[in-house]
Amino acid sequence: MMTGMTFIIVAGIISFLDAAEWYPKSLKCDVSLAKNGSEVSVDCTERDLTEVPLGIPMNTTNLTLTINHIPHITNDSFYTLHNITEIDLRCNCVPIKVGPKDRVCTQSLTIDNGTFWNLKNLKSLYLDGNQLSSIPKGLPPNIVLLSLEVNSIYSILKENMTELTNIQMLYLGQNCYFRNPCNTSYYIEKDAFVQLEKMTLLSLKSNNLSYIPHQLPASLKELYLYNNNIQTITEMDFHNLTELEILDLSGNCPRCHNAPFPCVPCPNNAPLQIHPNSFKTLKNLKTLRLHSNSLTHIPLEWFQNLTQLSLLDLSSNFLAKEITYTSFPSLLPNLEELDLSFNYEFQVYSASLNLSRSFNHLKSLKVLRIRGYVFQELTQDDIDPLANLSELEVIDFGTNFIKIAHLSLLKNLKSFKIINLSDNKISMPSQGDTSLSNHRENHYSSPMSQGAQYHNGEVKDMHYFLYDEYARSCKYKDKELWISSPFNNKCSLFGKTLDISRNNIFFLHSRFLDLGELRCLNLSGNAMSQSLNGSEFVQLKNLQYLDFSDNRLDLMFSSAFQELSSLVVLDISRNSHYFVAEGLTHMLNFTKNLGKLSKLIMNDNQISTSTNTEMESFTLEHLEFKGNRLDMLWRDGDTRYTNYFKNLLILKSLDISRNNLNFIPLGVFKGLPETLTDLYITNNRLKSFQWKGLVYLKNLKLLDLSRNHLTDVPACLSNYTKSIETLVLHKNNIVKLTPNFLKDAFSLKVLDLSYNRIQFIQESSFPGNVVDQLQTLYLNNNRFVCSCNATWFVRWINRTSVNIPRLATDVTCASPSAQKGQSVIFLNIQACQHNSLSIILCILLTSVILSILMLTISSHLFLWDVWYIYHFCLAKLKGYRRLSSSSTVYDAFVVYDTTDSAVHEWVMQELRIHLEDKGDPRMQLCLEERDWVPGCPLIENLSQSIQLSKRTVFILTGRYIMSGSFRTAFYLAHQRLMDERNDVIVLIFLEKMPCQSKYLRLRKRLYKKSVLEWPRNPQAQRYFWFSLRSVMATESQQYNKLFQETL
Repeated sequence: MMTGMTFIIVAGIISFLDAAEWYPKSLKCDVSLAKNGSEVSVDCTERDLTEVPLGIPMNTTNLTLTINHIPHITNDSFYTLHNITEIDLRCNCVPIKVGPKDRVCTQSLTIDNGTFWNLKNLKSLYLDGNQLSSIPKGLPPNIVLLSLEVNSIYSILKENMTELTNIQMLYLGQNCYFRNPCNTSYYIEKDAFVQLEKMTLLSLKSNNLSYIPHQLPASLKELYLYNNNIQTITEMDFHNLTELEILDLSGNCPRCHNAPFPCVPCPNNAPLQIHPNSFKTLKNLKTLRLHSNSLTHIPLEWFQNLTQLSLLDLSSNFLAKEITYTSFPSLLPNLEELDLSFNYEFQVYSASLNLSRSFNHLKSLKVLRIRGYVFQELTQDDIDPLANLSELEVIDFGTNFIKIAHLSLLKNLKSFKIINLSDNKISMPSQGDTSLSNHRENHYSSPMSQGAQYHNGEVKDMHYFLYDEYARSCKYKDKELWISSPFNNKCSLFGKTLDISRNNIFFLHSRFLDLGELRCLNLSGNAMSQSLNGSEFVQLKNLQYLDFSDNRLDLMFSSAFQELSSLVVLDISRNSHYFVAEGLTHMLNFTKNLGKLSKLIMNDNQISTSTNTEMESFTLEHLEFKGNRLDMLWRDGDTRYTNYFKNLLILKSLDISRNNLNFIPLGVFKGLPETLTDLYITNNRLKSFQWKGLVYLKNLKLLDLSRNHLTDVPACLSNYTKSIETLVLHKNNIVKLTPNFLKDAFSLKVLDLSYNRIQFIQESSFPGNVVDQLQTLYLNNNRFVCSCNATWFVRWINRTSVNIPRLATDVTCASPSAQKGQSVIFLNIQACQHNSLSIILCILLTSVILSILMLTISSHLFLWDVWYIYHFCLAKLKGYRRLSSSSTVYDAFVVYDTTDSAVHEWVMQELRIHLEDKGDPRMQLCLEERDWVPGCPLIENLSQSIQLSKRTVFILTGRYIMSGSFRTAFYLAHQRLMDERNDVIVLIFLEKMPCQSKYLRLRKRLYKKSVLEWPRNPQAQRYFWFSLRSVMATESQQYNKLFQETL
């Protein structure tokens, strides 16, 4: 007791704390706390998880991990969740034929033994849709609900159930059927369930079972065996189930005609064989479903002891003849709901319904459905067995191909609330007798439309041709989910309802429907095209809801509908037939005659013109004008319709979505009622919006501009409206927010900026005194740039208590690439704290590195060029002077590539021998490898060798010309020309001379003898040596006479 009280106190304290203080923002789930503090729910549905996320609050009571991709559950996955009472792990590895085709799961979810053992408070565990092959081991003894549907469990053994002694609800269905085939027989051990003495619900649906499991626990209250392959029900199958309240045997020996799924009937189309005494001991049975069992007869013995039965489903059998003379209703005084739909005979079109008189014994009956019986006329005799049923509220005769209906007969059904005659062939209510033949029309095709199931005042979808009407989806774990129905629930809430939609009533007469008690009338889908003038509904003075959608309404007269003085809601949607025609009269000011009209729905009419330029009403509060063409009425330059809604004097809600608007003139805002609180302009083509027009809407609280093409937001929202509470800009093209976007917008509570292209949010756009007061802020699916410019935004997101849905999963970075896809809450802002200093240091360091790099490269490539330029400039500044040197020692200094072995050999074996050892006179050569001083710097050796030699002979190859050592020696040799006016250079080419060299061509022009080429013909080598000796013997080189004269 103290532990539970402590938990409630702690949870109560937590509810007042900032959310970030008790669970991390990085948690990829939605966390909600019950108002009483007793439940903490964590919803991780569809978060693309591959493991159980970290950071789940320790006080979590309900954890949902459905529709993810978690492959493995370990012993550590839930070890901190000591208060957990429910875990939902459905649909993490859905079977291949059932699951999505874009991400097929081929390996089942694995669960370590004992994973749930320490969760002592765990009551409910959902493991559906995970391809499990067996019931997990190590389940806690306190578990009361275990769901293992849509897995691969093909056998149930007693040993699997030893840990489930306290189980109350066990779901094992859909483990073997056409979308999850098992390719083996489903096996249940004889006494597998005998020890489960507390079990109240067992579901074995869609398992290809061929028999009723033996020794079921007597504690069962609900047993679901539908969509199996059971062909026989014996007398003893249910004999011990005295507490059973719900039994579903549907879909065994099914009626397969028109079935939209693989359907296999029993051999010879035989019905399900049910022993007359099979239900004898089920004295507490309240619901019995025998849908689609191919039954042809209803034995009275079935119902001898079923005095508590309140719901009986006999639909989709072969009972068309049976219901004309059966007497079983006399045994069911407490039956409240009976379904006999789709029991028609093939190729038979009966004249009338012809119900058995025994139906008048169903004194407690509230709902009767007889869809798909197929008869031609609804007569007084058809109604008589039902006339005295004082509790009867819902009668469904839809999809019966009724041609003639005496609607005045409905007055005899005093207590009715809903009568459904939709999907028939009624063309005009008849007051007379019509002779009809008893044969079926030439062609018969039964439409598979939806029925309506009535439950606690609500109408639910009823699908007679679905494989499993009550199958769970991955998103909802409830057994039966009440969802919206094509039958108009809102209409039926007003009171007595008649639905004659989707018939052939193309013309209305003033005598039509003499049913003054009607509050709701559905005439949709009848292709009525007459021009209503205010006389058609004179008998329906109390009608409050009229559905006239999906017809061909012609509003020629402004008096249309004026006779409906009590009308509150009118739906004239999808009546575009005459509105798209040219030149017709459209009196849309008919609303001025409806003194109680509160809501008008006129969607998808493509209204582009109107005879009157204003609508009028003193009572209309809600107007839906979606799917029309206001872009035509509000064309630029045409001001006739700017006040179109102005005289709807108390209008509160206006929806002008899907009107093809690319702009809204400012005058339109002036022409809207000042009472307007909700304005919807979604799904248009707006690229800009007249925000200043909001000045005229003083009471506006909600503005929805989603799904447009807006690129900007107002400069300052509070300059235009002080009242707005919800602003929706979802799915636009907004790239940035203005600096003062939300300045002083204190009224704003909900802001939706999701699915835009926003890159940055600055502090000035989101002032703290405004955004911190928001209830919900949607920022998901934008294109945030996670750079240092986002520092404030990241800090704010991590500290705020504002609800930001899908923060950890969908509020992500789009760039830089290293951060792409990562949630903005994980951005490391520490690296941006010293942003300026970091930039300065980065620039300095970059400059130093570049300088060193440039210096290194330059020294390698241009060192000798710089050295030469330096000395050249120095000489220019100081003047030239002759270098002090001794007289020449050598006849020639030979410069060649010492690294080239062929050149080295030629110099030593050819040049040296011919000049030093042969000929006359003998010459003295200066050679690098022989005459240079070891250890002396290169420059000094070069300089001395050139200065101490009469000539400088360059032995040239293509590779040597490109080297730095050649260029250095060449510059120094030229220095003598500048200092001494003495050209000492001789060029000897061992390879073919480069023909593109301008210098070489110039030198050959000035002093041709100084350029020699080693001949390839050995006979010419003697001439080469002669020419070389001649150049070497000359005291100074002489340029040609023309050049000298020119100088």
